[in-house]
Amino acid sequence: MSFLADQCTFEVLTEKILAESNPFTCGDDPDMDDFFRKDALTYARRRLGKTYCFRLEADKRCIVACFTLSNDSIRIWDLGSSKKNAMWKEITNREKMLSRFPGVLIGRLAVAKEYIGKGIGSEILDFIKFWFLSEENKTGCRLAIVDAKNEAHVLKFYEKNGFKFLFRREIDEDLYTMPAKTEEEQHERLNHPRKLNTRLMYCDLID
Repeated sequence: MSFLADQCTFEVLTEKILAESNPFTCGDDPDMDDFFRKDALTYARRRLGKTYCFRLEADKRCIVACFTLSNDSIRIWDLGSSKKNAMWKEITNREKMLSRFPGVLIGRLAVAKEYIGKGIGSEILDFIKFWFLSEENKTGCRLAIVDAKNEAHVLKFYEKNGFKFLFRREIDEDLYTMPAKTEEEQHERLNHPRKLNTRLMYCDLID
């Protein structure tokens, strides 16, 4: 039995829904709350991301969960040779050496504090995966991608739901997402790696 399927309605987050609903809060992340309350509609108007929500069928004032999606891809040519070959083999079996693999970016995902610990976050990830595998999807989409907050419990949650790190080492991810401009800069960053705020993870939808 799925709580979201059985007891909630799935909708695009709109100004009307926000106005008639109780203020959404996930309880421990004020920035996330502010995004869904104030910024999500601006992102949608600017075509930077589209936000969806699940509302309780029995009480439409209650937003159970929200998530934001946008287009993304993983750049294969910028990976090291071993990682590049592994990704090609994993995803295409070398049928075609693509330079990028298209995906959907789960930019934000939050569950209302009253419903945390009930498996709803995992239900949402399953919903997104099957949604983008369905024939109704209008574009090619092989991967689900997240920039997960670099905290142990968050990373564990995504790993439990089938997501893998693009890079095991944070320094490799740092140089991938923000390449060094000079050899001196690369040497400095290799010797003094910084802790990343987020970690890039992906899930192969066909898996």
